[in-house]
Amino acid sequence: MTPFRGSFQALLYDLDGTLADSFHPIRESFNAMLRHFGLSRQLSPEESLQLVGGGLEESVAQLLPSQEVARGTAIFRTHYESIYLETTHPMPYADEILSEIKNLGLPQGVVTNKLGSSARALIRHFKWESLLSLCIGEHDGYALKPSPEMLLAAAERMNVPPSRILFVGDSPFDLEAGRRAGCPVVLLSTGTHTAAELAALRPDSVEESLSGVLTWIRGSGRDR
Repeated sequence: MTPFRGSFQALLYDLDGTLADSFHPIRESFNAMLRHFGLSRQLSPEESLQLVGGGLEESVAQLLPSQEVARGTAIFRTHYESIYLETTHPMPYADEILSEIKNLGLPQGVVTNKLGSSARALIRHFKWESLLSLCIGEHDGYALKPSPEMLLAAAERMNVPPSRILFVGDSPFDLEAGRRAGCPVVLLSTGTHTAAELAALRPDSVEESLSGVLTWIRGSGRDR
């Protein structure tokens, strides 16, 4: 493996759609929420993907009247918490990239719009605690992406300049947050958007898998 310590000194990752395939429990929880309100509509996988990326309340607001958003959000969370550990799985190559970067001695962390406590529970469930030095999410005291606040807080905790932190995500929210923080950004087409849609946003690279991220780092990324 080609070393890249002189280029990137740390990596940050989004969680849902990047390190974790969590779309099944997310869709099931949206649909359970809709059933609770007596609505016959049930989201398809494609429709649920369009709701992912921002904050949960923003997503719920697209499905329910404004006066029901708070209650709908609570119902979603209750259902989600009851199923997500058993129905969320690591993305292909997630274990491999986390282990390889750890072996290089580079710090890694997660910055996610998912509820921080849920994200950390998922990391424990996947036995990734020793691979990831931090996890920042919703309700941890920072504005959600596309704000750069979580990335800047992670950079400060890692004691690494944002320009030397590679941020790996899967959505326009991730790209905007990374750009505003001053991080190079690689986007994956494993989440909410197609490769063509992501390429049109002009990130540093678009990859089809986490394996592709490693290949990119070893190649063009090491010369940054």
